[in-house]
Amino acid sequence: MTPNSTIYAGDFHDMLLLAAETERRLPAGQRPQAQAAYWPDMKLDWMSYADNDVVPGLGFASAEQVDAYDLCLRIVNVQPIADARRLLWAAAHSAAFRTRGIAWGKLAKIRHCDRRKVKRDYELALTTTVLAWNAE
Repeated sequence: MTPNSTIYAGDFHDMLLLAAETERRLPAGQRPQAQAAYWPDMKLDWMSYADNDVVPGLGFASAEQVDAYDLCLRIVNVQPIADARRLLWAAAHSAAFRTRGIAWGKLAKIRHCDRRKVKRDYELALTTTVLAWNAE
C-alpha cells in the first residue's frame, strides 16, 4: 500500500493489528545508565536458576514491516480526537499475537463502560480516520 492510495476500514484494521505486532518486535528504548544496578540480583536457592534451555523470543521487524508501521502511524495521526487515537492503538495492542482478536472486555474495564460501547466507539474511530485519510 502506498502513502497516497485509498484505504478501506477493513484494510486499515488489519494494518493496525500488524503495526501493533511490529511495535512489539522493535528494540526496546535505551535505558539511562543511572538506573543500572551495580550488583546482579542473586537468588537465595540454587534451584531457582533456570535450566540451560533457550526460549526463543520475538524476531526482529523487517524493513517492510517498519515501513507499514510508519504508514499506519501517519494514518492514525490524521484522526483529530486524541481519545479515538488512543482507542485505536489500545485495541490493536490488545489483539497483537492473539488469535481471538480484540479483547473488548479488557478495554471496557479500562474505559469504565460496556464492551459494546467500546466496540462501537472503535468502529466509529476507524471509519472517521479512514474518511479523513481518504479526504486528503
